[in-house]
Amino acid sequence: MKVLVISHNPIGTQCNMGKTMLSLFSALKREEICQLYIYPTLPDVDLCSSYFRITDKDVLRAYYSLKLNCGEVTPHCDSSNMYENAQDEKIYTNPKNKNDIRMILRDLMWKCAHWYTKKLKLWLEKENPTCIFVAPGPSTFLYDIALKIAKQRNIPIVTYICDDYYFVKTPKKLLARVRVAFLKRKISCLMKATSKLVVICDALKKEYSKEFSLPTEKIMTGSDFVFAKKQGTTAYPTTISYFGNICCNRYISLAEIGNELDLINEEKGTNFKLNIYTSEKNSQILFCFSGIKSVNLCPFISGKDFEEALLNSHILLHVEAFDEESIDLVKHSISTKIPDSLASGVPLMAYGPESIASIEHLRSNQCAIIATSRDELEDALKKAFFDENIRNTVVLKAMETAKKYHSNKDNGDLLRQILLSL
Repeated sequence: MKVLVISHNPIGTQCNMGKTMLSLFSALKREEICQLYIYPTLPDVDLCSSYFRITDKDVLRAYYSLKLNCGEVTPHCDSSNMYENAQDEKIYTNPKNKNDIRMILRDLMWKCAHWYTKKLKLWLEKENPTCIFVAPGPSTFLYDIALKIAKQRNIPIVTYICDDYYFVKTPKKLLARVRVAFLKRKISCLMKATSKLVVICDALKKEYSKEFSLPTEKIMTGSDFVFAKKQGTTAYPTTISYFGNICCNRYISLAEIGNELDLINEEKGTNFKLNIYTSEKNSQILFCFSGIKSVNLCPFISGKDFEEALLNSHILLHVEAFDEESIDLVKHSISTKIPDSLASGVPLMAYGPESIASIEHLRSNQCAIIATSRDELEDALKKAFFDENIRNTVVLKAMETAKKYHSNKDNGDLLRQILLSL
């Protein structure tokens, strides 16, 4: 067996999807995996027999140089940088990249490009994959890449869905409606060519298996951590920590928590702090936290630094936004931070709408202190900081939930069996 992984990001520890795939492929040997990806970064783990990269800049430059500069890359296992070149960070983190016209133009750029080069064909011949595992997203060109390679090499496809772009509401703006319509059509094409579908939660399994009549398996994200043997609760916590992405209006929920902590500090004479570890550079988003005394904005961390900071936290925090558009984006998603949080032995608090999969997963397993509205926030924060019994109870439930749903070994073994069955 040889699996060709096709995704935006390389397998590794530098981003959420990289970590998710690192967990999924934990039961496969190095010689059983190769990867084709498009993000301008270098893998920080040596999990694959070979990595092949084609970036957006490679494709764009080929229009005037008439040569696509792509090829194999070597992992940099001691690197903690998300981007190979520092200047790429400003380009790829620009919020304007998410607007509809830029996303459509990006798809068109790839659609008209000769990305299926002789170099790529020779690499595929050398690696000789027996199946494809594709983790697509909101861009149609990655679907085209998987479909073309599968057809050319006559190999089956396993599709992995952890973020839903099909069962979403029709946008109001014309360009957004056009983009979403094309994306849904491309998703349908991929589903018709898919031999097995892997999804991250029960809600996705129900929707996709019903719509496309596909054999579908749920595999939740595993945790990188060795499961805690006992709870790591602090008797008198003073900080609550959030790690990760604050976009999709999550920063609004974080600001509400900060404001509520300011009120509690004023009422109780405490000095509780909200530590937010983020790579966000958008000044408009960061301005939302100005004037909130309890908020500490901390730099983004990964690898061992992330693990140490998470395990040493007093309380961990997961948030989602409450506006209709944000709910639609994440309603079937489970945050990649949740497995590590549950396995850590540190108490978890969650703030978000009850209708989304992340909150439902935590609520149904009683493994977090939860607020599902602004009215519930004060009470939830006071429980998190003042009630040691509640913290101990949710940590014990969290450790049980992590072992049941988020075992790297169990989930990796299940994916291996799925791939072998092809």
